[in-house]
Amino acid sequence: MKAWPAPGADAMAPEASCQTGTAAAAAPAQGRLRQTLREHDARSERTMAAAQAAISCFVLALHLLAQIGNPWQSFNPWVVCALGALVASSAIRWQLSKREALPDRLLDLLSVADILIFLGLIWSYQFAHQHPASGVLKAPSFVLLTVLVALRALRYHPRPVLVAGITAVTGWLAILLIAAFADGGGGITRSYAEYLVSYKILFGAEIEKTVGLIALTMVLAGAAYQARHILSQAAHARDYAEALESARGNLDDATEAKERAEYALARLAERDAELSEQNERFNVALENMSQGLCMFDGDRRLVVCNDRYVEIYGLPRDLAKPGTPFRDIIEYRLRTGIFAGDDPQAYLQERLDAIAEGVPSTKIHNLTNKRVIAIAHRPMSNGGWVATHEDITELQRVQEQIAHMAHHDALTDLPNRLLLNERIKALVPRARRNKSFAVLCLDLDRFKNINDTLGHSVGDELLKAVAVRLRACVRETDTVARLGGDEFAIIQVADNQPRDVTVLARRICEVLRRPLTLAEHQVVIDTSIGIAIAPHDGLDATQLLKNADMALYRAKGDGRGVFRFFEAEMDARMRERRRLELSLRAGLERQEFELRYQPLVNIESNEISGFEALLRWNHPERGMVSPAEFIPIAEETGLIVPLGEWVVRTACAQAAQWPAHTKIAVNLSPVQFRSEDLVPSVFRALASAGLAPGRLGLEITEAVLLNHAKSTLEVLNRLREFGVRIAMDDFGTGYSSLSYLRAFPFDKIKIDRSFVSDLAEQQGTGAIIDAVAGLSRSLGIATTAEGVETQAQLERVREAGYTEMQGFLFSPPRTAEEITALYFAEQPARRIA
Repeated sequence: MKAWPAPGADAMAPEASCQTGTAAAAAPAQGRLRQTLREHDARSERTMAAAQAAISCFVLALHLLAQIGNPWQSFNPWVVCALGALVASSAIRWQLSKREALPDRLLDLLSVADILIFLGLIWSYQFAHQHPASGVLKAPSFVLLTVLVALRALRYHPRPVLVAGITAVTGWLAILLIAAFADGGGGITRSYAEYLVSYKILFGAEIEKTVGLIALTMVLAGAAYQARHILSQAAHARDYAEALESARGNLDDATEAKERAEYALARLAERDAELSEQNERFNVALENMSQGLCMFDGDRRLVVCNDRYVEIYGLPRDLAKPGTPFRDIIEYRLRTGIFAGDDPQAYLQERLDAIAEGVPSTKIHNLTNKRVIAIAHRPMSNGGWVATHEDITELQRVQEQIAHMAHHDALTDLPNRLLLNERIKALVPRARRNKSFAVLCLDLDRFKNINDTLGHSVGDELLKAVAVRLRACVRETDTVARLGGDEFAIIQVADNQPRDVTVLARRICEVLRRPLTLAEHQVVIDTSIGIAIAPHDGLDATQLLKNADMALYRAKGDGRGVFRFFEAEMDARMRERRRLELSLRAGLERQEFELRYQPLVNIESNEISGFEALLRWNHPERGMVSPAEFIPIAEETGLIVPLGEWVVRTACAQAAQWPAHTKIAVNLSPVQFRSEDLVPSVFRALASAGLAPGRLGLEITEAVLLNHAKSTLEVLNRLREFGVRIAMDDFGTGYSSLSYLRAFPFDKIKIDRSFVSDLAEQQGTGAIIDAVAGLSRSLGIATTAEGVETQAQLERVREAGYTEMQGFLFSPPRTAEEITALYFAEQPARRIA
């Protein structure tokens, strides 16, 4: 006997392309198999007929014995007739097995006899339930007997209709009997189906109708599992004809034929299980996709789609069935308004043309319900296609939000510098056609003071309010942007320049100057504006913004609250300023800075009470550079912090070499108060020079208190507690000088030199000088008059009651060596080791 591979082997895996050619390839094998089995059946027919007759006689005898003791109560004449006919049929078949051809009339009679036999057996089933004593009729041998009879009819009868009727009755009877078994009879039914399939392999399509009728009968009887099993086997039975044909060897041995059939059935069952598992996985994956999926064949008919596809477009179920034309689905979507469009047919034709090209494509569609769907088409080799439909509404919303955030200011929602540059670039072609537009750079005056004194929350609200007011000043074609901090920019698209931008700049200054109420605080703010006009002042965003920024710098230098147009000389000044900045950095490293000392004279005694250290820059190429020229640059760049530390350290060291009664005064910039190292640096300078803190005086302006007033007062208090004297310089030039006298106990007030110089020209100036002197006396604060250059000025400030004077009348600023030689030559200088 040959060894057969296990059912899981791949030797028999069928290919789909071989389906249509199987019948022709298997025809010789069918002939040999049929001849072999007929020869086998001729030998075994008599044995099987004898067994059938013996079983029938045995069952009949059991039935007759059941009548003993109660002869007629349970007697069933149908059973006796059916079993008797079965015995007769077995005898006839014994004889017929010796012949190869039978008359049709005889076959008809045998078929009628089989029907009568089955009717009797059905009645016997009912009888068994009514009479428990005859329960022996429910034995499995009875089912086997029924199957044998049915097989004989299927095998020899040439008429399919009659065979189908007989087999249907057989299947019905088998199901009824199986229902009575304790185990459900599943094994018997499957054996029955498998035996039918083995005949299907040999006899071709003649049995397909029979199998279908059996399956239908079983479904009606509730045996769904058995029905599915038979149908799956019948659908794949043809696949195994090639396997049987390819087998070589002697098929005379019935056992080997049986093994071949069993192997084919086992392989079939295994393949059915694999396909079922794959199908289940496919269904699970399909229905759990977040995308809608649909597949259409080469005839543009739906093959499969998932629930998500139906949900996206609200398709009725009848349009989601396989075989639905693509046109019907599209027309439904257009008809119901799911797609917005004026010409549904044009859209349909467009989609069909795209599909006909067979090129992968992805398109975005906006539905009327505000959903956004991305449709990706992928062609298949058979002319069909697969499409995924993804709802990207939320994704697109997030992307749009990210894009908006990347191009807009988070606080004011105005365009930022990036978007401003893009819009300027978009307007450059307009400028090349001699159609002008203007770029305005704005800076809020004193915003930092408001932000620091009232808090960042008020500062943020102020920026929002400014953004609203700026939007109200421009047209829809213009752009308002925030560049950062308190800096804004505007693009004005207008042909009549510079007249139109002049009108806009004046309107902005006027609108922003109006008082604002923020967090119960009334705020008044001005703005400085710089203007550059394309194409005259530049043809790219970088150049235009740079020129507008230079004009802004000029506006801030001219008094703030004004606007200035860019001029060519501004660029030259700006380049010079940059060169000066570079030189300033290098000068600090090369020690190009020097101190000059100007005496402070006690007016009553006419003696020197101290000196003010004044910074000078001795540039190697330009010579002495005015402090008014380089101090603002040092403050803007932050170089004033290391430079100021050097001034304090040098002044303290120099003062320590002069007599002990000599005091030294140093100016501090507002920028220095932003450094946390200011107080420690002063302490280090005093300690390094060995100078008493009371000999050092620090002079500040009102601008120091305007910036971070609270923290600045804390710094001043720490210095004063240490013994350092604090003086207010340039008193009378600010807005709140008197309020600061109340906030901090200054040691000295230095009235601004402008009041002294105007004594002869301005009649009211003398009254101011008298008022400041009287206020100082009442507060117990010393006063110094700066800029005294004439004897008349000296007499006037002496008359007002000032304690000190400083100016060219007594001495200009001099070097330390000159001061030592002039005033301390007779006294030994103190030297620091």
